[in-house]
Amino acid sequence: MTMKRLTLAFVSAGLMTFYGCGGGGSGSSATAPSSPAFQGTAATGAALANAIVAITNSAGNSPCTEASITTTALGSYTCTLKSGETAPFFVVVTDPTGNTSPLVSVAMTTPVAGSPLTVNVTPLTTAIVAQLSTDGNALTVVSSKTVDLVALKTVSANVVTQLSKVLTAINAPAGYDPFTTSITAATASNTGNTADMLLDVVKIVTDPTSGKLALSTVGDPTPIILATATTSGSSVAEPTAGVSTLSQAAQLSAQAFTACFALPTSQRVVNTTTPPPALIDGGPEVNDVDPACQNLTASLNSAAGMKFIHNGKSAGQFFYLILTSDSMTGAKFSTPEIMAFYPADSNNSRDRAILNIRYVDTAGNPGNVITIAANFPGTTSSTRPTNWWLVGNQQLVDTSTGLNFRRIEQMNTVSPPSTAALSQFRSGIQFIISTNGPKSNNYSSAQVTGPGLPTSGLWYFKNPNSSQPLMDLSSYRGASPSTLSPQYAVGGGCTSNCPAFWFGKTTGITASTNSYVTNPSSTYWSKGSGSGGDGSFNGVSGIRPKKGDIYTIKLYSGTTIYLTYTKVLLSDVVDPVLGSQLPWNTLGPKSNAALDPSNTSLNGPQSTLVLDWIQNVAAQQIKIASASTTDNGAYSVLTDVGKGLTSVTISATPNLFTGLSGTPSASNGFRGLYFNYRMQDGSIKSSVYLYN
Repeated sequence: MTMKRLTLAFVSAGLMTFYGCGGGGSGSSATAPSSPAFQGTAATGAALANAIVAITNSAGNSPCTEASITTTALGSYTCTLKSGETAPFFVVVTDPTGNTSPLVSVAMTTPVAGSPLTVNVTPLTTAIVAQLSTDGNALTVVSSKTVDLVALKTVSANVVTQLSKVLTAINAPAGYDPFTTSITAATASNTGNTADMLLDVVKIVTDPTSGKLALSTVGDPTPIILATATTSGSSVAEPTAGVSTLSQAAQLSAQAFTACFALPTSQRVVNTTTPPPALIDGGPEVNDVDPACQNLTASLNSAAGMKFIHNGKSAGQFFYLILTSDSMTGAKFSTPEIMAFYPADSNNSRDRAILNIRYVDTAGNPGNVITIAANFPGTTSSTRPTNWWLVGNQQLVDTSTGLNFRRIEQMNTVSPPSTAALSQFRSGIQFIISTNGPKSNNYSSAQVTGPGLPTSGLWYFKNPNSSQPLMDLSSYRGASPSTLSPQYAVGGGCTSNCPAFWFGKTTGITASTNSYVTNPSSTYWSKGSGSGGDGSFNGVSGIRPKKGDIYTIKLYSGTTIYLTYTKVLLSDVVDPVLGSQLPWNTLGPKSNAALDPSNTSLNGPQSTLVLDWIQNVAAQQIKIASASTTDNGAYSVLTDVGKGLTSVTISATPNLFTGLSGTPSASNGFRGLYFNYRMQDGSIKSSVYLYN
């Protein structure tokens, strides 16, 4: 029940200012607040969306009139000050995914009415604040409720001096300040500023020798010890032209996409294919667009002279959904996040980068697309002043990978018939290998190898008993294609739609039960690297997968390799024990009714069910929903949920939903509801609610 097609759309993910700043009750910042206020952007290189913002004064109390503050989808927030409040103010932003440590900043001056103060919250501001603490922890400064503002300004100035070559390389304006320089997004008429470019290029790391905080760049990981209030530190080397020009190109990309989507659908899309090609040929395609939308990607007719291809899709196929959506008219694009940078080498003649572009549609709903750009020197022009072009991954088949985190809640709390169905958090990895996408007729199985997987890798197969559009994980664990029949035999009772490999799970879903439990014997679970293990990562032993790891997918036609591709892991593993700290949506009354055995309104077969949920402001929106009952094999297809919706109607197939009332037994009356979240980093997050 975990199918999620990672439709990669070119969406900007950089650091945005205020397209309706606030969140969590802080309201819009279209005009300057009449009361003193400060506002800013929380970002790590990408905007930190839906994050909780905690702001305190020197007494440890909130100085804001807002009862709670949450960043918008683009990372912005606003605090309107209560009467009489004076600086300093401490700002702590908590990543809702748990992947990033809390970010810290300090408002050093008190704003006046009509002139909001910018206070950004980034890894750079966090590191600068941390230099004032003896333990190197910025949160220690916050908890102390005191700060030496003179020392803080000195550290900040020294760090800016360390970064002077980087700032020059990206054409930063004079007077850049990590705390107060606004992070401005690109718009149709403005390429924004360079504050977000800096966070694309500069990373905060720990020096492995001294354990001290250090600076590095995307193109050069060599750590440079961070300056303090009494030490100036060494200068960070100027980034290569590829890095600095990429950051500038990302700004221009946001400008170009915003200009294109400022047009109504009927104008930006001139023509589409009729009838649309089959999925195996890439699916429906936009084959002519308005001039404002041309040159967004490379093409054979462009200066790059290369056709955009991503997972077997042309540019018009890859961007079809957002190009043809009326809800995208007027969408705002932020500067793309540089998720990874790869300089030219013996295997690739061009600099390349993985870009994540996030946007907010006209209804305020977030979205994103991830793809690849490449550097083509000498292709700049007066109308397109950059050598970087979107080219896609140049792969001919539809495959993807992402970390998978799931919350499972057993609603029958009295006497669950099976201990295997108890509540739990689980963490794993998922490989999506299409069975109906481009070139899918040319392969029948696949082997996946990489960090955290069994020594012999994972095998996937086309399930002959299912029409599902993705391969299943096989129980076969050999090092080469099996000649046994059927090689697609699976274990663990799963016969369809099982592409996930799980690293580990907890004993429950509360803080008190957040401890690891031994994995099941199923081939869908890691056995670890100890005695009798399979070499995979089980949360405790084995090689832990991390962001940037490379996985190899070998596609086979019989026993012959058809194609071999690599995939990059774009996020870090989330430990199951952190599950209770992540933000989750909760079931609504109609969803609860579908799981309530005493609910007589659902007696008898049901052809449809209405599922609903309560949106947590700190959680992502729901993207996909489905349900199943096992008494007669009824299930719903994975139903797409429109952006911003909190309910959806699902239809039963191939049989009607039954067993929705009365006391279920171990073999009859199982019900399950599944919700897939709308993630923006390539990962997968889902909730499953059971009653059995």
